[in-house]
Amino acid sequence: MMMRRFKIFLEMVLRARISPYFGFIQGHAHLSREDLSRIRKVVGMDAAEIVEDFEASFSKLVGDGGAISYAAGRMGFFDLMRCIGIGAGDEVILLGATCAVMPNAVLRTGATAVFSDIDPQTFGSSVHGIAKCITARTKMIVAQHSFGIPCDIAPIVELAKNAKIFLLEDCALTLGSTVGGMPVGNFGDAALFSTDHGKPLNTLIGGLIYTRNSELVAKLQESREKCPELPIAKQRALWRRFLLERYYCVPARYACIGLVDLLGAVMTKLFRWSEPFLSDDFSANPGTAYPYPAKLPAFLAFLGLLEVKRWPEIASNRKAVLVKFIDAADDGLFASYLPGSYRDENIDIVPLRVAWAHPDAEILRNSMAGFIHVAWTWFMKPIIATIQPLDSFGYRAGSCPISESIGPDMLNVPCSVSVEDGDTLIKNVVVIMGRQ
Repeated sequence: MMMRRFKIFLEMVLRARISPYFGFIQGHAHLSREDLSRIRKVVGMDAAEIVEDFEASFSKLVGDGGAISYAAGRMGFFDLMRCIGIGAGDEVILLGATCAVMPNAVLRTGATAVFSDIDPQTFGSSVHGIAKCITARTKMIVAQHSFGIPCDIAPIVELAKNAKIFLLEDCALTLGSTVGGMPVGNFGDAALFSTDHGKPLNTLIGGLIYTRNSELVAKLQESREKCPELPIAKQRALWRRFLLERYYCVPARYACIGLVDLLGAVMTKLFRWSEPFLSDDFSANPGTAYPYPAKLPAFLAFLGLLEVKRWPEIASNRKAVLVKFIDAADDGLFASYLPGSYRDENIDIVPLRVAWAHPDAEILRNSMAGFIHVAWTWFMKPIIATIQPLDSFGYRAGSCPISESIGPDMLNVPCSVSVEDGDTLIKNVVVIMGRQ
């Protein structure tokens, strides 16, 4: 065990010298000192007007509905389930390529999570997979749009409508993408968005429930107002983490993040500091280290307002990176491995990551680790971001065979880079892919 830990530490030290190095978090290096000062003044404040402004601004990115924010998207998911009466004896259909925080939220209601298989052309929800999971106890279908790619949502909408089941679009990984010109988030009864630091719009932590149902908006607002604020110690820890990511989560210094996180974990344990993130939610056994659900801290809502203003630029940049990647894949003769959705003319993708599956993925990830933080590759198993057995979340082995088969073959490349850095990143990927 000691030798293994020393080897990992040595790898971190050697990696820290690599530049550029690409990760899946885009730090806020673009913010001015004036921006930082304005954000800092709000840390710990109960400034409801700032939160309301952020919710209104964010909802306009999606459509003409309303948005209610929380300290995390999964907290909004939990509050939504609670508001529509989901509880013990009910079933909620999730995608078998999701984060542990989603079944964690279901378990907190007393309901049961049931996992549907993925569509290999979108890596998102499949109407066929969902249809196999519906029972008399199904009270909600969660249709997930993965990596910025819209799932084939139309038949899922029809299925949910005919079965009279509440349909939630999981847009945690997708913002701004459209199907037939309509933005995702407007097809279901409600939609979940995440503003976590690895998601399309970054406020470090946070999330929103969006809906065009005015009665549901009012109900959620009333429920959310009863939620407590995160403790001031947690908010201060989030502020420190925000500054850290602002400095290190850029290609010039991203390779140092492993060592920085290791040092931070040691210091947090030694001095009993509050951890910045909401880590209890990755377990099948809900913790009590912080209130759940909780309100989005006002200083992060203020950050969100700044990011909403930048969204058109962010979206345009990511789409440009995707176009260049697809062109490079064509030239590099590995385009056949990309999911067909990237060439679907009915959808417009604002990518969070470029994702594809390859039979030599383990070899390729090992090679790409020289310039990409591949430890953050998503959906290599049906439930990620947990070390607990998947059956502790209610997942049955073999229930999502496509997901289980494709998972180990997954490759991810970040799109949250500048177009110039994207050129460097793509060139490196093409070299690695060309060796196979």
